[in-house]
Amino acid sequence: MRWTRVLIPFITVALMAPALASASPTPPEQLARQTVQKVLNDLDGRRAELRNNPQELHALINRDLVPLIDLPYMSQLVLGRYWRQASPEQRKRFQTAFKNMLIRTYGSALLGFNDNVKIEYKPVRAADNAKNVTFNAVIHSPNGQDTPVSLQLHEVDDQWKVYDGSVGNLSFVTNYRGQFNSAIRREGLEKFIEQLENRYDGNS
Repeated sequence: MRWTRVLIPFITVALMAPALASASPTPPEQLARQTVQKVLNDLDGRRAELRNNPQELHALINRDLVPLIDLPYMSQLVLGRYWRQASPEQRKRFQTAFKNMLIRTYGSALLGFNDNVKIEYKPVRAADNAKNVTFNAVIHSPNGQDTPVSLQLHEVDDQWKVYDGSVGNLSFVTNYRGQFNSAIRREGLEKFIEQLENRYDGNS
Protein backbone atom coordinates (compact mmCIF):
# COMPACT_ATOMS: atom_id res chain seq x y z
CA MET A 1 0.00 0.00 0.00
CA ARG A 2 2.87 2.39 0.85
CA TRP A 3 4.47 1.94 -2.60
CA THR A 4 1.11 2.37 -4.34
CA ARG A 5 0.46 5.65 -2.55
CA VAL A 6 3.96 6.93 -3.37
CA LEU A 7 3.63 6.01 -7.04
CA ILE A 8 0.25 7.66 -7.63
CA PRO A 9 1.63 11.20 -8.04
CA PHE A 10 4.18 9.99 -10.59
CA ILE A 11 1.65 7.95 -12.49
CA THR A 12 -0.29 11.20 -12.67
CA VAL A 13 2.82 12.90 -14.09
CA ALA A 14 2.88 10.36 -16.91
CA LEU A 15 -0.75 10.94 -17.78
CA MET A 16 -0.49 14.71 -17.81
CA ALA A 17 3.04 14.91 -19.28
CA PRO A 18 2.27 16.76 -22.54
CA ALA A 19 0.05 19.15 -20.61
CA LEU A 20 2.93 20.12 -18.36
CA ALA A 21 5.30 20.62 -21.27
CA SER A 22 2.89 22.64 -23.41
CA ALA A 23 3.07 26.39 -23.72
CA SER A 24 -0.38 26.48 -25.30
CA PRO A 25 -2.89 28.91 -23.81
CA THR A 26 -5.33 26.02 -23.52
CA PRO A 27 -6.12 25.56 -19.80
CA PRO A 28 -3.79 22.88 -18.35
CA GLU A 29 -6.66 20.90 -16.84
CA GLN A 30 -8.25 20.62 -20.31
CA LEU A 31 -4.96 19.53 -21.85
CA ALA A 32 -4.52 17.00 -19.06
CA ARG A 33 -7.92 15.42 -19.69
CA GLN A 34 -7.09 15.06 -23.39
CA THR A 35 -3.68 13.65 -22.56
CA VAL A 36 -5.07 11.06 -20.16
CA GLN A 37 -7.14 9.40 -22.85
CA LYS A 38 -4.34 9.49 -25.41
CA VAL A 39 -1.73 7.98 -23.09
CA LEU A 40 -4.08 5.28 -21.81
CA ASN A 41 -5.02 4.36 -25.39
CA ASP A 42 -1.34 4.15 -26.35
CA LEU A 43 -0.58 1.91 -23.39
CA ASP A 44 -3.56 -0.32 -24.07
CA GLY A 45 -2.24 -1.00 -27.55
CA ARG A 46 1.26 -1.87 -26.34
CA ARG A 47 0.82 -3.37 -22.86
CA ALA A 48 1.67 -6.95 -23.87
CA GLU A 49 4.64 -5.82 -25.96
CA LEU A 50 6.04 -3.58 -23.23
CA ARG A 51 5.44 -6.18 -20.53
CA ASN A 52 7.56 -8.62 -22.53
CA ASN A 53 10.14 -5.99 -23.37
CA PRO A 54 10.88 -4.00 -20.20
CA GLN A 55 13.90 -2.33 -21.77
CA GLU A 56 11.64 -0.74 -24.38
CA LEU A 57 9.27 0.37 -21.63
CA HIS A 58 12.13 1.91 -19.65
CA ALA A 59 13.49 3.63 -22.75
CA LEU A 60 10.04 5.09 -23.46
CA ILE A 61 9.74 6.49 -19.95
CA ASN A 62 13.29 7.83 -19.97
CA ARG A 63 12.73 9.56 -23.30
CA ASP A 64 9.22 10.96 -22.79
CA LEU A 65 8.64 11.41 -19.07
CA VAL A 66 11.90 11.81 -17.18
CA PRO A 67 12.65 15.20 -18.80
CA LEU A 68 9.47 16.54 -17.14
CA ILE A 69 10.87 15.84 -13.66
CA ASP A 70 13.47 18.09 -12.05
CA LEU A 71 15.77 15.22 -11.15
CA PRO A 72 18.71 17.32 -9.90
CA TYR A 73 16.54 19.22 -7.45
CA MET A 74 14.48 16.18 -6.46
CA SER A 75 17.67 14.18 -5.85
CA GLN A 76 18.91 16.93 -3.55
CA LEU A 77 15.62 17.01 -1.65
CA VAL A 78 15.43 13.22 -1.33
CA LEU A 79 19.02 12.81 -0.14
CA GLY A 80 18.40 15.55 2.40
CA ARG A 81 21.29 16.48 4.69
CA TYR A 82 23.47 13.79 3.11
CA TRP A 83 23.48 15.78 -0.14
CA ARG A 84 25.71 18.35 1.55
CA GLN A 85 28.07 15.60 2.70
CA ALA A 86 28.23 13.87 -0.68
CA SER A 87 31.08 14.48 -3.10
CA PRO A 88 30.28 15.72 -6.63
CA GLU A 89 30.86 12.17 -7.90
CA GLN A 90 28.53 10.66 -5.30
CA ARG A 91 25.83 13.21 -6.13
CA LYS A 92 26.05 12.34 -9.82
CA ARG A 93 25.98 8.59 -9.13
CA PHE A 94 23.04 8.93 -6.75
CA GLN A 95 21.06 10.97 -9.25
CA THR A 96 21.63 8.36 -11.97
CA ALA A 97 20.70 5.46 -9.68
CA PHE A 98 17.65 7.35 -8.39
CA LYS A 99 16.52 8.05 -11.96
CA ASN A 100 16.90 4.36 -12.87
CA MET A 101 14.89 3.42 -9.79
CA LEU A 102 12.09 5.78 -10.81
CA ILE A 103 12.09 4.42 -14.37
CA ARG A 104 11.90 0.79 -13.26
CA THR A 105 9.23 1.25 -10.58
CA TYR A 106 7.32 3.83 -12.56
CA GLY A 107 7.18 1.64 -15.69
CA SER A 108 5.76 -1.37 -13.87
CA ALA A 109 3.09 0.79 -12.23
CA LEU A 110 2.04 2.38 -15.52
CA LEU A 111 1.35 -1.00 -17.11
CA GLY A 112 -1.24 -1.67 -14.43
CA PHE A 113 -2.89 1.72 -14.79
CA ASN A 114 -5.93 1.27 -17.04
CA ASP A 115 -8.64 3.45 -18.50
CA ASN A 116 -11.16 2.36 -15.85
CA VAL A 117 -9.45 4.83 -13.57
CA LYS A 118 -10.61 8.40 -14.07
CA ILE A 119 -8.55 11.47 -13.20
CA GLU A 120 -10.29 14.74 -12.43
CA TYR A 121 -7.99 17.75 -12.68
CA LYS A 122 -8.77 20.83 -10.63
CA PRO A 123 -8.19 24.36 -11.96
CA VAL A 124 -4.75 25.74 -11.21
CA ARG A 125 -5.02 28.77 -8.96
CA ALA A 126 -1.85 30.84 -9.25
CA ALA A 127 -0.75 34.28 -10.35
CA ASP A 128 0.15 34.68 -14.01
CA ASN A 129 3.80 35.26 -13.11
CA ALA A 130 4.00 32.45 -10.54
CA LYS A 131 7.19 30.38 -10.66
CA ASN A 132 5.91 27.64 -8.37
CA VAL A 133 2.45 26.08 -8.74
CA THR A 134 0.43 23.16 -7.45
CA PHE A 135 -1.67 20.88 -9.64
CA ASN A 136 -4.51 19.24 -7.73
CA ALA A 137 -6.38 16.21 -8.99
CA VAL A 138 -8.67 13.46 -7.77
CA ILE A 139 -8.24 9.87 -8.92
CA HIS A 140 -11.56 8.03 -9.12
CA SER A 141 -11.04 4.26 -8.91
CA PRO A 142 -13.53 1.67 -10.19
CA ASN A 143 -14.10 0.52 -6.59
CA GLY A 144 -15.49 3.96 -5.73
CA GLN A 145 -12.43 5.18 -3.84
CA ASP A 146 -11.44 8.81 -4.47
CA THR A 147 -7.78 9.71 -3.95
CA PRO A 148 -6.66 13.36 -3.85
CA VAL A 149 -3.32 14.01 -5.52
CA SER A 150 -1.11 17.10 -5.68
CA LEU A 151 1.89 17.79 -7.90
CA GLN A 152 4.42 20.47 -7.01
CA LEU A 153 5.99 22.18 -10.02
CA HIS A 154 8.41 25.02 -10.49
CA GLU A 155 9.81 26.79 -13.50
CA VAL A 156 13.22 25.67 -14.72
CA ASP A 157 14.66 27.26 -17.87
CA ASP A 158 11.19 28.40 -18.97
CA GLN A 159 9.68 24.93 -18.50
CA TRP A 160 7.46 23.56 -15.76
CA LYS A 161 9.01 20.59 -14.00
CA VAL A 162 7.72 18.36 -11.23
CA TYR A 163 9.84 18.21 -8.08
CA ASP A 164 7.43 16.55 -5.64
CA GLY A 165 4.02 14.96 -5.42
CA SER A 166 1.72 13.91 -2.64
CA VAL A 167 -1.28 11.77 -1.88
CA GLY A 168 -3.09 13.45 0.99
CA ASN A 169 -0.29 14.36 3.39
CA LEU A 170 2.17 11.78 2.04
CA SER A 171 4.93 13.56 0.13
CA PHE A 172 6.96 11.50 -2.32
CA VAL A 173 10.14 13.36 -1.38
CA THR A 174 9.53 13.11 2.36
CA ASN A 175 8.72 9.40 2.12
CA TYR A 176 11.87 8.52 0.18
CA ARG A 177 14.06 10.82 2.26
CA GLY A 178 12.96 8.95 5.38
CA GLN A 179 13.68 5.56 3.81
CA PHE A 180 16.99 6.59 2.28
CA ASN A 181 18.29 8.43 5.34
CA SER A 182 17.50 5.43 7.50
CA ALA A 183 19.48 3.17 5.16
CA ILE A 184 22.37 5.65 4.99
CA ARG A 185 22.58 5.80 8.78
CA ARG A 186 22.90 2.00 8.84
CA GLU A 187 25.16 1.45 5.84
CA GLY A 188 26.88 4.75 5.16
CA LEU A 189 26.40 6.94 2.08
CA GLU A 190 28.84 5.17 -0.24
CA LYS A 191 27.48 1.70 0.56
CA PHE A 192 23.91 2.90 0.06
CA ILE A 193 24.70 4.39 -3.35
CA GLU A 194 26.44 1.16 -4.38
CA GLN A 195 23.40 -0.88 -3.34
CA LEU A 196 21.11 1.43 -5.30
CA GLU A 197 23.37 1.16 -8.35
CA ASN A 198 23.50 -2.63 -8.17
CA ARG A 199 19.75 -2.95 -7.84
CA TYR A 200 18.86 -0.39 -10.53
CA ASP A 201 21.69 -0.58 -13.00
CA GLY A 202 19.58 0.70 -15.91
CA ASN A 203 20.33 -2.32 -18.10
CA SER A 204 17.31 -4.45 -17.30
